[in-house]
Amino acid sequence: MQQEAYRPVIEDGRGIFPEDLRVKAPRGMRQAIAKAAELDHTTQAEWTRRALLQCLSARGVKLRRGRLELEGNADATTS
Repeated sequence: MQQEAYRPVIEDGRGIFPEDLRVKAPRGMRQAIAKAAELDHTTQAEWTRRALLQCLSARGVKLRRGRLELEGNADATTS
């Protein structure tokens, strides 16, 4: 019997976020995100999630309950 590897689940009161996302960013990005989050009275992680989801939505790419939905002219060849 093969066991599935343990994957931590992040629970911060706003939802469950089981996927990690790491990106390379220009210098100063952490500081900019920290300031934006402070101005919005939220955490850096929550601010980043919201910003990414807003940007994806503007491109016609939406996540609904963990599933990808494409709208309008969004490229349907995503994997």
